[in-house]
Amino acid sequence: MPRWIPLAGWRPVHRGFAVLAASLGALTVTALWWVLFFGGLLTAPSPDPGISAGEALFVAAYAPLLLWGPLLAAVTWSYHRRHRARTRS
Repeated sequence: MPRWIPLAGWRPVHRGFAVLAASLGALTVTALWWVLFFGGLLTAPSPDPGISAGEALFVAAYAPLLLWGPLLAAVTWSYHRRHRARTRS
C-alpha cells in the first residue's frame, strides 16, 4: 500500500482481499458495459432506419470496452494462480 494511506501505509495487501476486490470489479464492469452497450446503445431509437457512418464509428470506438471486465477477470485469475502456487512450494 502507498505510504500516504493512513494506518495501512507500507503494509502488504492480503492476497485474498486483492483477488476479491478485483473479481467484484470485473463482474461489475462486465455487467455495466454489457447492459449499457446492448441495452441502451444498440436499442436506442434512431430517426432514420439505417445506420449512419457516425453511428458505426461510435459503436466501433466503444466496442472494446466490452472486453474490459473479462480481461480484468483473466488477469485476476492469473494473479490468484501465480500467488497460490508460490505459497504452496
